[in-house]
Amino acid sequence: MRFGVCCGIEDASTVLGAGFDYIELGANNLSDDVRKYSGMPVEATNLFFAGSVKLFGREATPYLDIAKATVDRAASIGVQTMVIGSGGSRKAPDGIDMEVTEREFLLIAAAIGDHAKQYGITIAPESLNRSETNIGNDLGRLACGLKYAGVGYTADSYHVLYEWHEDFPDEAVPSKEHWEAQIPFAPSHVHIADLPRYAPKPGDPMMQGFANRLLELGYDGRVSLEYRRGNDFEAELQRALLDLKVLFRV
Repeated sequence: MRFGVCCGIEDASTVLGAGFDYIELGANNLSDDVRKYSGMPVEATNLFFAGSVKLFGREATPYLDIAKATVDRAASIGVQTMVIGSGGSRKAPDGIDMEVTEREFLLIAAAIGDHAKQYGITIAPESLNRSETNIGNDLGRLACGLKYAGVGYTADSYHVLYEWHEDFPDEAVPSKEHWEAQIPFAPSHVHIADLPRYAPKPGDPMMQGFANRLLELGYDGRVSLEYRRGNDFEAELQRALLDLKVLFRV
């Protein structure tokens, strides 16, 4: 298992110095100047589309050329997995049939995935939460739809926990059955943070449930910390890496 951090390029040396294996950058901010990333293990990206790109409705942007250029830039610096979050881009306007739009999102992911395959890059959309978008908020449903479309998926603990808490505010911890439904099979990539979106602690039963489900499925890929940082970034990273290794028993 490899551990990384979602960050900006300016934080790369701190992240790698703390012992993490790789960094995960925002795809929509990648530079055409590959020299900026020389020697950096940029193994994954997130975000993908800028907020100005709209995928649905009357204001929909022709997305494929933008997506291809983004994938091409990522390939030039060795990226292997590209997460599609992009809540603003995939938010459907009022009055649109949501089921049709969700199927359209799967087709969009598949089209991007077809282009990425030539580089050996895996496209892995993540579920988001209802405060960010209205498309693809149920991870289990999204994962199964993406599998049918021939695309990978990202399991993001924070977004799953956000949706769970909104739907079941009186429950203390998601059940084992909930994790099984939300992570029906092994993902292509993982984002991790606790429900307040801080670095996870191995004693947190919510984080234990998430990690246990991944281990049960035999997941042994990348785990990217995507969290709300405090005042001492370097010390936080060092502690977070130790906690992640305990959580995932490595």
